[in-house]
Amino acid sequence: MNMNAIGSVTRLVRLSFKARAWKRLVKETRVRRQQDKAIRNFDRKTRKLVVFLIPGADKVTGAEKISGGTISIVSLREESALLRDVHNAEVIMCTLPNEYLLFRHKLFANRTDVFRFTQLRQYFSDAKEVLFHVPEFMCTYFMEYLEDGDRQWIEGLEKVHINVMNQNVLLMPSAAELGQLKQLAQVVTATTAHQRYCNAHYRQVYNVPLHKLSVWISPEKYTFRKYSDKENLIVVSPDSHPMKDSVLEKLAAIPGLHVQIIRNLTYEQYKSTIARAKWALTFGEGLDGYIIEPIFSGAVAFAVYNEEFFTPDFKELPTVYRSYDHLLETIVNDIERLDDEHLYKDYQQVQFDLCAKYYSAEQYRKNIRSFYENNYTFK
Repeated sequence: MNMNAIGSVTRLVRLSFKARAWKRLVKETRVRRQQDKAIRNFDRKTRKLVVFLIPGADKVTGAEKISGGTISIVSLREESALLRDVHNAEVIMCTLPNEYLLFRHKLFANRTDVFRFTQLRQYFSDAKEVLFHVPEFMCTYFMEYLEDGDRQWIEGLEKVHINVMNQNVLLMPSAAELGQLKQLAQVVTATTAHQRYCNAHYRQVYNVPLHKLSVWISPEKYTFRKYSDKENLIVVSPDSHPMKDSVLEKLAAIPGLHVQIIRNLTYEQYKSTIARAKWALTFGEGLDGYIIEPIFSGAVAFAVYNEEFFTPDFKELPTVYRSYDHLLETIVNDIERLDDEHLYKDYQQVQFDLCAKYYSAEQYRKNIRSFYENNYTFK
């Protein structure tokens, strides 16, 4: 490539960068105005705050990021806001400094506005006690990227409580990293989304009080369809895995079976899709929304067992395999065997009942209330 061509490419890159920067500036100026107006709905004289931290918009596209973790955090904020009688605090959601701004998640139904972290000290000048709910993967970011003014504000509070939301045990910071949070907060706790890693072992490992919150998922939130109303559709999680292509190749060979990888859907479109699906397969955590939600929608689900997320009773399910080799060898035969209305109904009920044992809206709300009452699962 000659120098003229290199110069042309460089100019194009610069123009593209400038265009993205200008687009971000225009969008974030609008978002800031919305945030500055909406924060006036909160009592600025409150002495107590509960703050949920959330990732910002995508830094390349500027679009919001949707995931089960995001929906879960928004749900926790909305449930927490209903417990004013317990915590007597304003409950707000923020992005951290350096995150791209957004004002409202639009890919799923919710009532939660999202604010800038710097608005906390600017607006709530009378606050004395603050509880920060921080996603596990953002703990280091939270400590490193606080602006000087925000850090000074936090250090000047009478009481700071940092709760680490452990939604994925594989992303959880080490005990040493949790210990660093204690330099900023008088109280550090951890809450879990899964039963599997809320136990005495992890209480000892993390050396902080541990409490199970669970997640928003529960049977009544989904449209349940019986076998005769289902399409011969298998929905597949978007997660990557070395054996995914081999498994999908086998599934594609099943006559009449349609395979759909979950991508580019709003949450309501996703729920509509899993209501139609007869089957569901996850390559992710295993016990995750890509099988639990389809099961509550009447599907039969397939996954590979692991010790991190599944409780041992899931080992008894024939379609929770011991390995991906086992899944590859067996899944086609299992689909063909279970594609019978009576066998399907009986097995689907077993999966449904087992998931319902761990995921209940009533218990979820009780768990959240217990947290704010300082009644932790493991103190």
